[in-house]
Amino acid sequence: MVSERIVHISKRRTGWAGVDPTAPWRERLRTVLDLSRDAFVETDGDGVVTEWNRQAELLFGWGRDDVTGRPVDSFLVPSRYVSRLNAELGRARDSGVERTAPRELLLNHRDGHEVHVTSTAYVVGTGAELRIGGFMQELGDAAAAEEALAHAYLHDSLTGLPNRTLFTYRLAYALATAHNQSGSVAVLVLDLDRFKAVNDGLGHEVGDELLVAVATRLVSAAVPDNPGAAGTPELVARLGGDEFLVLFHGEAAENDALTFSDRVMSALAEPVMAGGAEIFVSASVGIATNKAGSVSEPTPLLSNADAAMHQAKRRGGRRVEVFGEALRLRVLDRMNTEHALHWALERRELQLLYQPVVAMDDGRPVASEALLRWDHPEQGLMSPDRFIPVAEESGLIIPIGAWVLDQACAQLARWQQGGWSGTGAAVEVNLSARQIDHPGIVDSVQRALAESGADPARLTLEITESALMDDARSALRVLHSLKDLGVALAIDDFGTGYSSLAYLQRFPLDALKVDKRFVAGLVDPGGPEIVGAVVGLAHALGLEVIAEGVETERQAEELRGLGCDYAQGYLFSRPLRPADLAIRYGRGRSRRLAGAGA
Repeated sequence: MVSERIVHISKRRTGWAGVDPTAPWRERLRTVLDLSRDAFVETDGDGVVTEWNRQAELLFGWGRDDVTGRPVDSFLVPSRYVSRLNAELGRARDSGVERTAPRELLLNHRDGHEVHVTSTAYVVGTGAELRIGGFMQELGDAAAAEEALAHAYLHDSLTGLPNRTLFTYRLAYALATAHNQSGSVAVLVLDLDRFKAVNDGLGHEVGDELLVAVATRLVSAAVPDNPGAAGTPELVARLGGDEFLVLFHGEAAENDALTFSDRVMSALAEPVMAGGAEIFVSASVGIATNKAGSVSEPTPLLSNADAAMHQAKRRGGRRVEVFGEALRLRVLDRMNTEHALHWALERRELQLLYQPVVAMDDGRPVASEALLRWDHPEQGLMSPDRFIPVAEESGLIIPIGAWVLDQACAQLARWQQGGWSGTGAAVEVNLSARQIDHPGIVDSVQRALAESGADPARLTLEITESALMDDARSALRVLHSLKDLGVALAIDDFGTGYSSLAYLQRFPLDALKVDKRFVAGLVDPGGPEIVGAVVGLAHALGLEVIAEGVETERQAEELRGLGCDYAQGYLFSRPLRPADLAIRYGRGRSRRLAGAGA
């Protein structure tokens, strides 16, 4: 393309900037530009025209001499677009972008009408020598273009639904009207469950097909057979990603939102065909009204609905939650917890305790699991159930998880150097789903091992079932990379997810940890048979089996009889500080633990 070649030539000549406009090569470039079928306009960093080719003269009506030296926004750019265009060009200039994506513009013609063009801008040079050149082609009717641009600005390009901008406008109007008339407004936020697994597993094109199908079902649910029936929303919009927004305005806004939720859940119960595959979809729904907390602005109402949606997610998805006072207090508590967590690492409030893992045949402590605790300055020692979900949701789990790896590997190295062959023989560390999904997880583990000098063979990384199932393909790649470091891998809390042992055999695992709920159920009818089946199949797949949460002698006896390899729990030892472990078991000793057999 001629315009592309011009740009490459000019860049080899150090750009358009800093050159005498009468220089011979500049005159030759101007001749080439005049041969282009595209209009070409060039400005300096202040927006002053420095070049204007013949096609620009024909397209916009001004001659080159008429415009050279004039600010482009004083004649070419419609006044309503000046600030937006300047901001966009400023961002391109500041970010060092050499070429912007093609975009549609409306620009002025000398006779007063507007010209609809598509433009690609090139940024060359820096500082006083910066130049911005744009190649433009006319598209057609400006009035139709104005309407199309306005529609595109307010609607989602994939589904055709209103976007967040339009939804926020309509919500603000509804809230203002409700305030004046003492009316009610409700916002519904819908987020698809496990959409990431579809997107990553089947591809973005299939993901897009699924989103379009869901949007169609939402619109169908919004227009029931009986016009004016309960649950009819004012607006259905796409927020972005796999989230949708629905607006209700009227005396029974909250009830309408709940009725609509029922229709949507029923509509999503039927599988969706996308990419030739049959996909089952569910959603988490959050609802908030302006009555809860006397909300009068769009942002807090949307935040409340989003908080309710995340509450539905945390409770397993496929459900509806309504924002109320109890949820508001929980959200406030989570915000306070997140704020305090930001400081916890710096203030050294986090600590690791270690719970021994024992061999069921002779009671030897063969490893210890690193368990995170937070010594909160006001609330004392907090269990991870109180703060790990907040760390996961906020992303703080990444730096916290890296700290856990560093500390656990350093402790493992100290035990190795001290010659301790008991619980220091190996250390188990939990990795969260968020960590597995983080691109730096393998480097983080490798660095912790290298800096500490710990033996990789003595480090076991535990991953939950759900972390593997969320994005199995990506998790498989990560686990193979971790395995290449020489560490062992275990599936944690087996039985809490939806996978089967047969499915898990595709992963490079070394051990399986039976969830404590199955251990507690050993005294129930059928309990031993379930655990026995898990142990047998795990052994058939070459996996060692560790039982979690063992608290009674009877549970230990049952597990031993079922062939379980290892166990941990309060029957043997509660989590201890490293120094307490050393005192209890002694250096170099492998003392048998109570309840671990004869």
